[in-house]
Amino acid sequence: MEEQGKTPGESENTASLSVRQGASVFPLEKDDDRSDVARTLSDLQKEKLSSANTVKKKRNLFLTVLMIVFFPITGIVLGMRKLLRKINLPLVAKMTIIYAAIFLLVLAAFTVFFMVSLRKEIGSTNEYLRVLAVTTSILVLLVSALYAAMVWVTGQFMLKPIRSITDKIDDVTGDNLSARLDQVDSQDELMELTNRINEMLDNLEQSFVRQQNFVADASHELKTPIAVIQGYANMLNRWGKSDPKILDEGIEAIARESENMKKLVEQLLLLARLGNFSLTNTRFNLVEVVAEIAESYKMVDFSHAIGFKRLQDAITVETDKNLLTECVRTLVDNAIKYTPSGGKITVSCGMRDDHAEITVSDTGIGIKQEDLPHIFERFYRCDKARGREKGSSGLGLSIAKSIVETMGGKIDVTSDVGLGTTFVIKLY
Repeated sequence: MEEQGKTPGESENTASLSVRQGASVFPLEKDDDRSDVARTLSDLQKEKLSSANTVKKKRNLFLTVLMIVFFPITGIVLGMRKLLRKINLPLVAKMTIIYAAIFLLVLAAFTVFFMVSLRKEIGSTNEYLRVLAVTTSILVLLVSALYAAMVWVTGQFMLKPIRSITDKIDDVTGDNLSARLDQVDSQDELMELTNRINEMLDNLEQSFVRQQNFVADASHELKTPIAVIQGYANMLNRWGKSDPKILDEGIEAIARESENMKKLVEQLLLLARLGNFSLTNTRFNLVEVVAEIAESYKMVDFSHAIGFKRLQDAITVETDKNLLTECVRTLVDNAIKYTPSGGKITVSCGMRDDHAEITVSDTGIGIKQEDLPHIFERFYRCDKARGREKGSSGLGLSIAKSIVETMGGKIDVTSDVGLGTTFVIKLY
């Protein structure tokens, strides 16, 4: 949250807020905003691709220069790599063969050069040169073998974390996505690889859990409306064809339960998407949007005193306007359901420290202290009978909390039984 004069941060997936008190801000049109976002994303992708191509060209140029300077060695390496790709050997064995061959060739070349130079100096028939040649050849082979052994041992030690990663990945199955790789004791690429794999497993587990929750929630909650529809359909089939009263009752019940099912499925789909949701951010005056929501409820609900408390003239935010509107409406709907006729519901919007706050308070029945920690859980109802009677699915507060957290904010609740409940949305 930034006040006037500061530069707002920009983000695609997390709401970035910029607060300017006393300024008038007009939200962009939806189509214009989408086209602007699309153009911005396209420009960023082109810039990123251009930068990557530049780095790739520089790297290829550097490798080409190295290949020219060290042509014999690079030629041998490339040839052996091409040959070893067709042979099924452990990575350590391939490394040992390549490095030992290079070392052997370099050492042999140096030895030949040394022997030729020495022969020119002391003559070509000296018995000492023959003994020296044999001894040197044996030493070259022994040193090369020793070097190969060192490469093998070093390779085994360096690649041990990779073998551990491979063994640990075998523990990851569809039934057990909670397994994670052990952290390697080294500040290098292996540590980065381990972290990336664990992050990937975290995302996979979260996606899988969301799918499981969706299936479980849908199958559990749809049983009741389906049973009601089936019951009324059977009743109509038996007695309702000739009885207008039963016919009207059955049609009304089936239509009501069908609408409940539709709303439930929409809410479940929204919850499933929120875990991997891309915000459509726009800049707008938060105070005006919240005020419009409160005013719209005054036009349809005449049994409660719904008011809006304006703490600032304007608070400019950059976030998903539609999702935020859905969140505030959910809290107001919840307040209406659990506030008796004649009760008061107050919506306010203002700044506190470094964040904006939207408050929805009521004078309703309140929530017991033992229920407060659970009210954001899916399908949790403090009073299950009363909740179903009022058409509550038990998903509204879960959706509100998920929306706020997707925007990078926080939602708090305080309540006293018989006095009312207050929800506070904090946007940073």
